[in-house]
Amino acid sequence: MSRRWLVGGMAAVAGLAAVGLLGAWWFLLRDVSTPASVSDAVAAYRDEGPGGASSIPPGVYVYATTGSEQTDALRGTTHEYPATSTITVTGAPCGVGLRWDVLEGRSTTWTACVGAGDWIERSRDERHRFYGVTEKTTYTCRNTPFRPAGDPPGTTFTVSCTTGEAREGGPGVVVGRETLDIGGTSVPAVHVRTTTSFSGGTTGSATYDFWLARPTGLPVRITMVSQTTNGSIIGDVHYQERVSLQLTSLEPKR
Repeated sequence: MSRRWLVGGMAAVAGLAAVGLLGAWWFLLRDVSTPASVSDAVAAYRDEGPGGASSIPPGVYVYATTGSEQTDALRGTTHEYPATSTITVTGAPCGVGLRWDVLEGRSTTWTACVGAGDWIERSRDERHRFYGVTEKTTYTCRNTPFRPAGDPPGTTFTVSCTTGEAREGGPGVVVGRETLDIGGTSVPAVHVRTTTSFSGGTTGSATYDFWLARPTGLPVRITMVSQTTNGSIIGDVHYQERVSLQLTSLEPKR
């Protein structure tokens, strides 16, 4: 996550302080987070439609959710995540799109091209909102498996993604195959982990663990841990996120 918004925000704060507009300063520093609702995700899905064909039945899937995100920008703030969040599955031009919504202004969309048994991550779009300002960061990935062909345990691969200003890279591995209980149904899944570092305009690290249903590829469990740092006019700005998702039902809402 980059922090271009911080430069403009701090310049605005400096200007407001100079003229003594303390009320406006307070308004700028005010940070509110609102949970994303299941009903809004379903309404958006109905408006946008299922897209193209996908190996995963399209629709809105509900996940039990724990975790938070935080930044030390300005006065610092933490967003605790709600008990439920959603992943909306739609078809994409070469495969599938997976959009995770947890807060209004906090989402991640993974787009993967589906080939002969493998999924290749094409892009990852992240949105974050702090102090009323939403920032979009898009990583474009190259030769980065989202799910390696055949998913045999022990398979390794390399993550290579960039925003143009920042680069993300590191190893990935198929940890193994497991059976998970999803709403009383036993679901065979493959566990895929990536451990990456960031360089360039953003520095830091991230570990993502995905448990994908076999053979559809539907995420049935996800854990994400990331810590990043960006420079600003007031010094380094740090961001952290820790989140765990567990699918509650194999039936999507439409």
